[in-house]
Amino acid sequence: MSAWSKYISHFKIKDIHNESQVALNRERHKVMTRQAPLMYATLIINMITLLYPHWDKLSHVLTLLIPGIFITVFIHHGIMEYNNIKRHFSDEEIAGKLYSSVWESAAFAVALMVWAYQLFSSEIPILQVQIMFFLYMTLVVFAFFLMYVLPTVILLSAIILIPSTIYILMGDNIVLSVLALDSVFIALAVTSLLFSQYETLANLIKQKLELTSQKQSLVRQADELEKMNGQNLQLANIDTLTALPNRRSFFAQLEQLTGKNSKKPTQKLVVGLMDLDGFKRINDVFGHPAGDALLVKTSQRLQDILGVGISVARLGGDEFGLIITNPQDVDDIKNIGKKICDSMRQVFHLKEGSVQVAATVGFVEYPEMADTSQLLFERADYALCYSKQHTKGQAVVFSSEHETIIRNISNIEHQLRETDLEQELSVMFQPIVDTQTNRTAGFEALARWHNPTLGHVRPDIFIGAAEQMGIIGKLTTILLRKALNAACAWPDDVYMSFNLSIYDLSSPQTVLGLISIVEKSDFPSHRIVFEITETAVMHDFKQANEALNLLKLQGAQIALDDFGTGYSSLSYVQRMPLDRLKIDRSFITDIATDKNTRNIVQTIVDLCNNLNLDCIVEGVETQEQLSILKAMGCRYIQGYYFSKPLLHSDALNFVNHSTNITKKSGGL
Repeated sequence: MSAWSKYISHFKIKDIHNESQVALNRERHKVMTRQAPLMYATLIINMITLLYPHWDKLSHVLTLLIPGIFITVFIHHGIMEYNNIKRHFSDEEIAGKLYSSVWESAAFAVALMVWAYQLFSSEIPILQVQIMFFLYMTLVVFAFFLMYVLPTVILLSAIILIPSTIYILMGDNIVLSVLALDSVFIALAVTSLLFSQYETLANLIKQKLELTSQKQSLVRQADELEKMNGQNLQLANIDTLTALPNRRSFFAQLEQLTGKNSKKPTQKLVVGLMDLDGFKRINDVFGHPAGDALLVKTSQRLQDILGVGISVARLGGDEFGLIITNPQDVDDIKNIGKKICDSMRQVFHLKEGSVQVAATVGFVEYPEMADTSQLLFERADYALCYSKQHTKGQAVVFSSEHETIIRNISNIEHQLRETDLEQELSVMFQPIVDTQTNRTAGFEALARWHNPTLGHVRPDIFIGAAEQMGIIGKLTTILLRKALNAACAWPDDVYMSFNLSIYDLSSPQTVLGLISIVEKSDFPSHRIVFEITETAVMHDFKQANEALNLLKLQGAQIALDDFGTGYSSLSYVQRMPLDRLKIDRSFITDIATDKNTRNIVQTIVDLCNNLNLDCIVEGVETQEQLSILKAMGCRYIQGYYFSKPLLHSDALNFVNHSTNITKKSGGL
């Protein structure tokens, strides 16, 4: 390979993965950017010097218009490069600029040669000499100012020297011919010098990279040797993100304080668990780096507000553990919990933006409510879960009342495992009334369970227990089958609404089972409405949406229950196969006295109208509420004003006697 070919092949603009080439590109770009303004200024002066003595002797197109265009381009590029001196460019952008400079310079050289040829044709001897001087000086300017962008220099030399030299040698002017040959010789010498400088620069950069790499390697080896033992200890006991003690360290300390080898086994202490409400939303909106930053700031805030007698650990995710050993703090546990919750409500300022979350805390006291480390953790976790369900954003201390609830839930779980659910589960129906026709539009099927041992168990309790046990799909299929069998006796214009759980939507087997039940039933699928909550959808939107689309394919309709109490995201409403929205009863309680509540309900009603969705209002109990809702344009109403949940036979009677509904029939 020749020297020329060697340097041209070495300039592989697109090879940005070659570290040496990338470093060379950066150096070329830095030199070119810094020198470009002066280069363009030199070219402008050179061009003005050429034309000034002759501007009135030639066509103004050649002496004013075309040079004006050149000078304007030079000024524009000069200003642009001056502004780029302090600007940071990526490796891809640098490669693109260098690549473009080659062909932009070539285009300029061609245009310059055409213009110079037109001037040369004027046959003014002194002008011809000046043109030759101008061309060679232009080439020299480019060569020295762009000395590290060799392809540009090579291409410019070829475009300017070869045509001009051939053209002059074909003439009979011996002075110009000698000048042309001398210029070629000088250009070759300068190019050779530039090759040498270029090779020196490339070697220096290569050596610098090698030295840097060797230095970094030595530093890394030294650091690895120094930190090896420390890392092992840190990985074993410290959370790498927050620098707090980790789960392993937390349980080791707890076992030390409460175990058989504890120095003070009767010492009072409190174990607490805290997690952030809304942390998943921060991760989803801002990304995991923002979530990590929030956890770091949370750990710092906890350490700032808690005393020296309180140990803080990160147990995983957004969950933190507390061990309180100071007797004074143990007696003041509720105030400590309030202090934590109040502190977490304060705005967190992250790089991605300001965010606000809340905290829920669960506490348990040792040894009064638990006497082992494992039981302490389990009961603190129960207190945390209880707070999330009943007093979200507050602290709850585990008590004997919670212990009773745990025993009751344990009994319920035992009965759910052992009992004949097919025999004991039943369905009641609450009417949904069309206020325009004063007729029953449909019924919502409501689960009921009467156990010989436990008696009547509240639906939210046994359904929650079934979800935790993973058997909710079994209950759902039994209840749907019974609801459909009962609904077959209804008139053809009455539909049946049935609630689905988070776990029903998450289980493909349960969804297929529901489809099978619908297909085998004599009740038409187009009269079935499956209700799901916003929380259920957000648990796993993709899976939930797929399940709802499968049910939709069977002809069933889909309703979004409790709308307005969860995420209420219009983007999700748009993407789901919905037919109706149900306004949660929490908005109806104060609708007669709270203007803001009325505005919210009106907004939801208008949303349904705009999206062609049916709107059902639940929880209506008074004539005043009904009148306000009807004035808003609400057509479908559900609540105690019309009827409590009814047995199957009573529901059938309600349908048959609902042709002239003018007042409530069920009472409160």
